[in-house]
Amino acid sequence: MTPRQTQVEMTFLVVDTPSPYNAIVGRPGLNFLEAIVSTRHLVMKFLTRFGVGEVRGDQQAARQCYKTIISDKGKDKALSIVNVELRGDMEPERPQPVEDVLQVPMEEGNNEKLLQVGSQLGDAEKEELITFLQNNKDVFAWSAEEVPGISPDVMVHKLSMDLARPLTRQKKRNFSPERQQAIAEEVSKLL
Repeated sequence: MTPRQTQVEMTFLVVDTPSPYNAIVGRPGLNFLEAIVSTRHLVMKFLTRFGVGEVRGDQQAARQCYKTIISDKGKDKALSIVNVELRGDMEPERPQPVEDVLQVPMEEGNNEKLLQVGSQLGDAEKEELITFLQNNKDVFAWSAEEVPGISPDVMVHKLSMDLARPLTRQKKRNFSPERQQAIAEEVSKLL
């Protein structure tokens, strides 16, 4: 290997389609090379053992590649992607409890207010925990009405806005009667 050159191993995704590029080096590759890229100057500089190496682009070749890709834009082409790493489902799964839980009513006969207690606890521990929770049921809040005495500074929503700016009112939007009815129903649910 000559001075001001470097050799690294990278994994590329191979796409069978016409492209103005021979290869696209992404951020991980550029970071691995400790490279700095200037598209305006068509140059990439990177560190080597003997100093700073550089790769220079050719202005005429870049123009020709750009013209080629512009002329191919209107044509429909199907991409066949080979060797794609699947990274799992796009939607993350909700975590499941590590153990089964027992649903215990907070008060006898009231199945709306339930506590969950681990099923793997010993019988004595389970009874002690349930008794403790039921004896301290006054610290639980099942709705906002059951939380008196909280400072409004804690529970009131505030808009982050510049008070020096004048207030503006949003224009009224006109909706079809069906949409107005649907909006009224949704608002009544919230009130």
